[in-house]
Amino acid sequence: MSRSFTGCKRCKARRQKCDEQHPECGRCKASGVQCRYAMQLQWGGRAFSRSRFGACVGPGMQKLEYSPGEFIYTTVKSGSASPAESPNPNGVSSPSSPSTDLPMTRAIDPFSSLSTSQKALLHHFISDASSVTSCHSGMQQEICQMIVPMALQTPSLLYATMALSAIHLEALNNHSGTVKAAPDIARLMARSLEHFRLELQDSSRKGSDALLATARTLCLAEIHSGAIQPNTWRAHVEGAKALMNTTSQSSNTPATAFRKYLDRWYRSIVALTALNGNGPPIGETTSHTATTVSDDDPDYLDDYWGFTVHLADIFRAIGALAWQRHQESITTPQLKKLELVKKEEEAESDFDEQAARLEKSVLRLIARYSQIGGLVFYPGVKEKLSEESIQEFMLCNEAFQHTALIHIHRRVRKVPASSPEVQYSVKRILACTSQIVPRSGLSPWVMLTTPLFTGGCEALGEDREAFKQLLTSLHDTTRIPNVLQSLKFLEIYWADGAQNEDEDWSHFLDRMSFDFIPY
Repeated sequence: MSRSFTGCKRCKARRQKCDEQHPECGRCKASGVQCRYAMQLQWGGRAFSRSRFGACVGPGMQKLEYSPGEFIYTTVKSGSASPAESPNPNGVSSPSSPSTDLPMTRAIDPFSSLSTSQKALLHHFISDASSVTSCHSGMQQEICQMIVPMALQTPSLLYATMALSAIHLEALNNHSGTVKAAPDIARLMARSLEHFRLELQDSSRKGSDALLATARTLCLAEIHSGAIQPNTWRAHVEGAKALMNTTSQSSNTPATAFRKYLDRWYRSIVALTALNGNGPPIGETTSHTATTVSDDDPDYLDDYWGFTVHLADIFRAIGALAWQRHQESITTPQLKKLELVKKEEEAESDFDEQAARLEKSVLRLIARYSQIGGLVFYPGVKEKLSEESIQEFMLCNEAFQHTALIHIHRRVRKVPASSPEVQYSVKRILACTSQIVPRSGLSPWVMLTTPLFTGGCEALGEDREAFKQLLTSLHDTTRIPNVLQSLKFLEIYWADGAQNEDEDWSHFLDRMSFDFIPY
């Protein structure tokens, strides 16, 4: 059989015979993996660099890979020309080198198919909007390199990315309070959802990174906009969960760098939603999840979120236990009527035991990371960070640790806000966050909404004003509307006088019918 140039990408990469069936070939279908076809251009049967056209433009062209295994050739800037492009000393051009009299005057524009307004939104995302979801410049670059090329090939992701960019632009124009009512943003979100539904029905896209990236971006757009109604951001996290399950069941191929990032995003957003007391935790976590921390256990600080992997596990366990406690409190009056007081006492003892176990795990983490150099970053991250940035990551992580302790004390143990253990954690959050320099992005500062909101809810006296000022500064620098929403909720909560043993802030928001995540 003659060699085929039209087989699927997987078969060609594995040098296997492909039956070239569409939409998926037999080998990919049998393996349960995504089957993709791509057009391969040939220049007279030769590789580009050895073809006549390649020889003509020579080193003046560079290979730009915009997705794994997919690329285009584009011109390099004149200022970055290689020595091979310089004329030789004799003034005679080499056949293998481009003539200086024939410069490539126009680079390829990957955004050429977009309208002017769409280009502006994508450029704003790359330069500004992506910085408020990034703790350092290396992360911002990685996110843009992964998201933008994929968005150009995936309509739902393109519109979701533009919506996220438009939300930031609205906030920059001092419209944080009316972002959800902006018609342009509503149209972009609607177009994204419209395409997303169609792409979910496409069997060739089943379990693709692009679909999960769309769910992630829609979720961020809803949260950043300050959405408080049920089935907004939470629906996208649930959708991401379903996509993650589909992929884990059907894929036998190694995870790409982008998929590893999406996995980290999913685990962390689930951890943060577990701390939101307005609904059951998302995922398979139970209150009995193993959270015992040993000094020998490997742990990494996730620089995408500002807290460690072990702490994320503890967040999920706290959320499950707090939700269980909340459900128990609803049924308690009926149990008393049935004179089942003994069961209630046994349940209380079980809650106390699990709360003590979780508290011990958090305190071990605090002791481990209290020393300089105690934090362990993922490989290749720490080398890109300044000493100041590393110190701010330590402070951010400690603020999240004390956030966990407050949730244990207030939502599980039901101790009053005025108790010494709660107020100690409130003051530690205040001390840690006050030492992080306010910036518009590319800093752990952008991740502080959760600890500031949690500490602010339990703050007393002058500490309330300090938290108010920090949240105001966080909004003014990052221009994330949800930060302003968090501050509004704090002021309503303080005015309501809900700080008592019977109703913590999560129950207050539940009573107000707000499905809110302080992020």
